[in-house]
Amino acid sequence: MRPYTVIFSTETVDGRIASRTGYSKLSCPEDLRLLHELRALSDAVMVGANTVLVDNPSLTTRLVPGRSPRYRVVVDANLRVPPAARIFDTPGRGVLVTLEWSDERLRGYIEKGVIVIRAGREKLDFRRAFGELYNLGVRRLLVEGGGMLNCSLLAEGLVDELRVTIAPYVFGSGTSLASCDAFDGERSRVELALREYYEVCPGWVHLVY
Repeated sequence: MRPYTVIFSTETVDGRIASRTGYSKLSCPEDLRLLHELRALSDAVMVGANTVLVDNPSLTTRLVPGRSPRYRVVVDANLRVPPAARIFDTPGRGVLVTLEWSDERLRGYIEKGVIVIRAGREKLDFRRAFGELYNLGVRRLLVEGGGMLNCSLLAEGLVDELRVTIAPYVFGSGTSLASCDAFDGERSRVELALREYYEVCPGWVHLVY
């Protein structure tokens, strides 16, 4: 068993979630509110290590009425995110998905009250990690990932819903919505079914796959 998993992302017309300099402020106010509405509906929100290192987010629900997700999950195979990161502020609420490191290597997280999910020795086993999240009571998971995390979950077939807001910008280069070598585009790719689309604010269009 695993959680129902939703990826939410805002990207430019040319498919970039961040520019080559790291600039990623693409959402209009209505798009941000939609993101917080989805947080309020989720049991957990997941991000990758790069997102935490760059933004140090709180991942709480603030722009709409409703509860914040019970768990804040960071995927970090190489323990780059420090235990002092904001995502781990509340004991028993922060979750670290990582490789099978020793208790000694994980001591700082454990002492901080972080829930540690060890999944895989050399490569992250996302299916195992998602099973552990389900055992924690996570039935709906919101992923606000970077390109590598998004692509990895899509490649594993762990995504049930992909929500993308298209911002009226062109960056020309930068980070893609999904970035990994799991697909060649011709023989292997993810094929989506468009279920809904609407304008969230003038010029920004939200797509639900």
